Amino acid sequence: MSTIIPFIPSNITTPQIDVTLDGNSCYILITWNVSAQRYYINIYDKATQGWIITVPLISSPPPRNLQSVRYDPFLSSVVAQLVDPSWWPIPSYGPATPPGLMVDYTLENFQPDTYNGKFRCMHIDSMTFTFPMPNNPGPLVVMGRVNRILNMVESVMQTSTLIYRNGAFEVNP
Repeated sequence: MSTIIPFIPSNITTPQIDVTLDGNSCYILITWNVSAQRYYINIYDKATQGWIITVPLISSPPPRNLQSVRYDPFLSSVVAQLVDPSWWPIPSYGPATPPGLMVDYTLENFQPDTYNGKFRCMHIDSMTFTFPMPNNPGPLVVMGRVNRILNMVESVMQTSTLIYRNGAFEVNP
């Protein structure tokens, strides 16, 4: 169950948010960096007042629609094609995404549920990506959406996630 915490930006005061990450009570101080011209989140353990991590505040982009999703039984993988890849935060080396670029995508709201989850995907081109799926998930009943969810605490937390999108933090303990 996600906890949604709205964030009202301020470069005058330092907003503080109390959260639980990996079962520990923590607090987040959100500071404005004058030279970088951006916000940073600083996470501290409440019990020890010890610093855990400082990372830039990175917003996850909105989810994207897919034009098609199909299972390829010969490759034992799913092949998906985006409706429109514009404004997607994928490094581009010229006019197109290079073949072979690996990106972590989260697929949500698909039926059957086998399609849902976080997958390490390989781009075939700027519109098409693929990921392995050893068993055939069956026919697609409901087409979901693809997300590029950027977890700011992935490097230090085992189970918790901290995601910023739509002007709010989403915390999953």
